[in-house]
Formats: sequence, C-alpha cells, structure tokens
Amino acid sequence: MNAEINKLSDILLQSLYDYHFANNGGSYTIPKTMVNTDPNSKQAIEYLIEKEYAKDSGQGSNNLVLAITEQGMDYLKNK
Repeated sequence: MNAEINKLSDILLQSLYDYHFANNGGSYTIPKTMVNTDPNSKQAIEYLIEKEYAKDSGQGSNNLVLAITEQGMDYLKNK
C-alpha cells in the first residue's frame, strides 16, 4: 500500500472513531457511487475492512455503511 493510501486510511479511521462517539455508536453511510469515483478512497476503505478496523453493514444496498470496530479503536489508541 502506498503512503497516500496509508495516510488516507488513518484519516478515515479517525473520522469513523469520532463519528462513533459523536453519534452514540452510529454507522457512517457513504453512497457507493461516490466511493467508486475515487480509487484511493476505495482502496483505503477496503484496507480498513480487510484489516477488520472497520465493518460495512450495507451489503445489498447502494451504500457503504461503515463503523469502526474494537480492533480499529485499539489500533488508533496504540498508534
């Protein structure tokens, strides 16, 4: 993974962390069409899901419904 995608995945994970606490554990919804227009964002999100730092509960819809996982929170705390 290149440095830009690594940095972007960290920013996205921090955003999911902040969103989680600001919205009582809520998930963040992003239209898949928006994600698909930016290859770097798509790779960063796929990396977070692959590492189990985030999960997508939007399967079968036109949206990604992302939430940070315990592993993602631990990763940020130990960074």
